[in-house]
Amino acid sequence: MEYKKFIYPSFNLYTVKTNRFKTCQMEIIFKSKADRKDVMLKTFLADIMSDCSAKYHSRKEVARKLEEYYQASFYGLTNKTGNILMTSFVLNFLNPKYASNKDYLENVLSLPLEMILNPAIEAGDFDIRNFNIVKNRLHDEILGVGENISRVTLKKALSKLDESTPTSYGILGTVEELEEISPKSLALAYQDLIQSSCDIFIIGDLDMDKVANLIFKYFKNPVVKTEELPTLYVDNKVYSKGRTFRETSHFLETNLVQIYNITSLTEKEKVITLYFYNYLLGGGGLNTKLYQLLRERNSLCYGVKSVYLKYDQLLVIQTSINKNDVKKAEKLIKQAFREMKNGEFSEQELNNAKESFIFSLNLSLDNQAGILNNYVFHIYDNLPLIEDRIKMIKDITKEEIMKIANKIKPNISFVLEGEESNGDN
Repeated sequence: MEYKKFIYPSFNLYTVKTNRFKTCQMEIIFKSKADRKDVMLKTFLADIMSDCSAKYHSRKEVARKLEEYYQASFYGLTNKTGNILMTSFVLNFLNPKYASNKDYLENVLSLPLEMILNPAIEAGDFDIRNFNIVKNRLHDEILGVGENISRVTLKKALSKLDESTPTSYGILGTVEELEEISPKSLALAYQDLIQSSCDIFIIGDLDMDKVANLIFKYFKNPVVKTEELPTLYVDNKVYSKGRTFRETSHFLETNLVQIYNITSLTEKEKVITLYFYNYLLGGGGLNTKLYQLLRERNSLCYGVKSVYLKYDQLLVIQTSINKNDVKKAEKLIKQAFREMKNGEFSEQELNNAKESFIFSLNLSLDNQAGILNNYVFHIYDNLPLIEDRIKMIKDITKEEIMKIANKIKPNISFVLEGEESNGDN
């Protein structure tokens, strides 16, 4: 693979040339500091700006044009990565050498650029018809989250962190926040978005110098704010001892979420070692410490998992249990941490984890989205490229994983108690 960087006045372009795929992918990323008041607005913008524009008045017109371009796809999404809010627009399209139209590359690249620079705004307001379509869709998504106990419990648990931390911000927000958005306030949010820091990433078997010239031809954004963005990593407050919260809900089952701060990690620990620790603790399926202790030996739950939130510097454990078994589950979770600290896992378990990670990374090399995503964070966070991470994985030791235990500090134990808990788990 061949990597290049092109610097322009209002954006940077990063390219990955490879002949592995018959399709290509372009991602346009606008970055800004994560701010609670902006999250719902940026989520709304990502949807409406990929649905329509001043030229294409509806999603149907956009779909028709994409169909003409050999079933290309285009969509927008907003993600919160640590302290940074990223609003992305993604185009997937056929390698031009398989297209009969000699102008195909220019036409397909210009489509998302035109939609981003010329949204459906008239007289300072977004088009009301498309505004209402997207608003109703987001409303249904928010309500859908409210019917999922795991997502509700996690959201409530994260909200118990320091209220100023971006970790507690939900990308979808609330129905109340959605109702506050108007066509005019959304148009003002667009002006903020279009002036924020912008990077474009593209992968495919393409003449990247030609691609760069075409993108610059159609993406001349005259005004960009010079804003220094914070580091990706959130410094969530560390407490001297863990805090306990308990709430009741309309759900039948009871859900437990525990959140732990992870402190003072080295670069290798952030990129490699903590992932192994989490895999063996509860992120690796049926043979993990947590699954064996809570499910197999004590039948407290159907499933339990742990998740490493790298850029929030947190480890999260979640399970559904009988409300009478909460204290027992908490004791068993502590036991799992002790066993990890004492190295009560075999070299064979470690080798199995290595094989699993290497297999997953090799799969990423067969997926252009995986390669591009790795390259994005190689640029933003100096994440080693996939080939380099595979080499690092092979060298990880049991002793390195055991040391991680001293850097994990309890923050929150949150229980969302169900109305009843009858029946076996």
